[in-house]
Amino acid sequence: MTDAHATPTVLPNETNVLWTTRRGLATASFCLGFWGSLTFWWYPFGLAIASIALVLGLLAVLMGWRSGEKGFHLAWLGILFGATGQGLAIGAYRFAQLSMEGTPPPILQMIWPF
Repeated sequence: MTDAHATPTVLPNETNVLWTTRRGLATASFCLGFWGSLTFWWYPFGLAIASIALVLGLLAVLMGWRSGEKGFHLAWLGILFGATGQGLAIGAYRFAQLSMEGTPPPILQMIWPF
């Protein structure tokens, strides 16, 4: 008699279909974060891509989906690249705003009101 609720055993050389999907989410976070960091100067596009990477990376980490062998986690790298791309995009936009328009960001107006 077999148990209907028993999980099937997966051999070490086989890949489960769900593992591939989970790795895909972490890999998408990594790739989009890297691309968002490379195109941070293209303000709305780079910021949007980095934000999507950050959300996908956080989702993958919160759900416990990780990728790679020997503890190499692509979701954490996606979060790192996504946050870096967001910081660079916002910093570049604020620098262009300050240098071209002459209006400093609101935090600088509180510190230096001139």
